[in-house]
Amino acid sequence: MRQMMLGAMLAACATGPALAQTAGVGGDPQKGSELARTWCGGCHVVEARPAAANDQAPGFLAIAQRPGTTADGLRAFLSVPHGRMPNLTLSRQDIDNTVAYLLSLKGR
Repeated sequence: MRQMMLGAMLAACATGPALAQTAGVGGDPQKGSELARTWCGGCHVVEARPAAANDQAPGFLAIAQRPGTTADGLRAFLSVPHGRMPNLTLSRQDIDNTVAYLLSLKGR
């Protein structure tokens, strides 16, 4: 029993930083990554390690690393039309998935 608990604790430590960023978000970062590549990749660099820069819009890594980036702030931003971005009508789950992906990039 003690070995099982130790194994679980070590596994949690190994994945802790990524999970801590998405804890309580309620979305799936993998689905958010797929959605971002499909809908956002035309203007934003959505990869954590982009091969090239994009001048049109800030990259997802840059957005994630801004000090004020929070799950609530991202949800609010993605929920309404804004600026030069197309009016994407995202479901609540799509927003949560995208937010989970963005927050998974924090600290990279």
